[in-house]
Amino acid sequence: MNANRFRQIWCNQRRFLNTNKIKLAQSASQAEADIDLLSKQDAQISQISSGITVASVENYSPITQVSVVVKAGSRYEVPQNMGIVHLLRHCAALSTKNHSAFALTRSVEVNGAKLNCTSTREHLIYNLKCSRDNIEGGLALLADVVTNPAFKPWDVEEASSMLPIDLALYQNKPEAVLMEAIHKASFRGGLSNSLYSEHFMIGKHTSEMLHDYVKNHFTASKTAVVGLGVSHDDLEKGVGNLFHFQGGSSGSDGTSKFAPGEIRMEANLPLVYSAVVAEGAGAANVKDALSLGVLQCILGLGNHIDMSGSNYSVLGEAAAKTTNNPFYVSGLNVNYSDTGLFGAYIVGQPQDMKTLVKAVVTQMKDASKNITDSAIQIGKHKLKAKLLMERETADGNLNSMAQDVSLNGKIRDVKELEKAIDDLQAADIKRKFKHILTVMRLCNNESFVTNLPICIQSLEMPNLCNDNKNLHLSIPFPTVASKVMKAKPAMASLGRLHATPHVDELL
Repeated sequence: MNANRFRQIWCNQRRFLNTNKIKLAQSASQAEADIDLLSKQDAQISQISSGITVASVENYSPITQVSVVVKAGSRYEVPQNMGIVHLLRHCAALSTKNHSAFALTRSVEVNGAKLNCTSTREHLIYNLKCSRDNIEGGLALLADVVTNPAFKPWDVEEASSMLPIDLALYQNKPEAVLMEAIHKASFRGGLSNSLYSEHFMIGKHTSEMLHDYVKNHFTASKTAVVGLGVSHDDLEKGVGNLFHFQGGSSGSDGTSKFAPGEIRMEANLPLVYSAVVAEGAGAANVKDALSLGVLQCILGLGNHIDMSGSNYSVLGEAAAKTTNNPFYVSGLNVNYSDTGLFGAYIVGQPQDMKTLVKAVVTQMKDASKNITDSAIQIGKHKLKAKLLMERETADGNLNSMAQDVSLNGKIRDVKELEKAIDDLQAADIKRKFKHILTVMRLCNNESFVTNLPICIQSLEMPNLCNDNKNLHLSIPFPTVASKVMKAKPAMASLGRLHATPHVDELL
């Protein structure tokens, strides 16, 4: 092929390619003009005729998630059925009145769905995740699990056999053990109930007990159905047709009272885990709950990067001055519907705990005097970032929606949350912080009654103690005036506690 022929072919091909590009660009422009862009949908919430609250956000996701939130957590247990919520979590995959356990599992898998159950102290939450095209079948299975459990004796026996495994895993997590202990030390009533069954209750829950608990607490007025990636009208229609509750609420109302005490659990662990808390704010009091959220961010949220230190915070700087050994400190803020816990969480070497705990508590007291407007502003930004990051994933977003609907009766938009945080006044935050610390130091050594009856309990934790002996929990419940009871913090500690101070030494 000569040069002239090659030049002619090359020019013709370039002309052909340029013509096609123009046609493709014109086709793409026409296609974009024909597409209706999907507009952002606001959260919708309604109450259907049966009394069930239905809430949803349509985000056009190909995956639809639905959560059924029932106010039937462990705070509603009574001594006769203690630990029944732990068992109910495992009963979610058992037989219903319309499906055997095998048929239920097969139907879930055929629909390409995922179904599970989790619980908190206030809620039992049934979660469904499936493709948008299969939401009708998935919602029918979810409704059957929630409203038509069979609780056949052999199924209940099989589910009960899983509880010792859960307890073994739980007892190997010192952080979880400490959180259960601090709730028991802080509350009398429902919120002191554990998320886990006691060993002596395993195998004692019967089908009748499960049916009674579901009948008393699984009611329309205590149930909310929250959807993400689904049309509100479709969800509302499906819930109305499929969810039918029977019975009424005649069980425990979950009433709790903040009655601080101390729990000390000796265990052969390389580290000591400790928490010191006062009564916090309930989620219903949005202003106080957000104020304490800002205070937690000011004090420190621990380390956000694995294997990093927690000494770059107000509490961390104070703790770092007392030891050269590794440690972990963080602000602690837990909110329930009517009350909460606020304080500090501390982990350190056994020999360092005396100075470590006292330094953290002292720093909390000093921080109330030295807190500045700039520190409050930084705390607000950190709280916004924390709340936004919790909502980055679909699971986190759905969980936040479910909590909002159940506790506050609405879904708070991100912009609404940011505005509520911005509207917090520095004076209100300082006032709340001073109130918390006043509560923690009103009770001095003179007002702390030393000759008090001690309630000794035994907690068998073989995986935390090498000698497989029982751990003893000493829980002082002072019978003193209400003001004094409110004036002292609650404390829980786990590990080798020979150098860990008692709560009265911190006041």
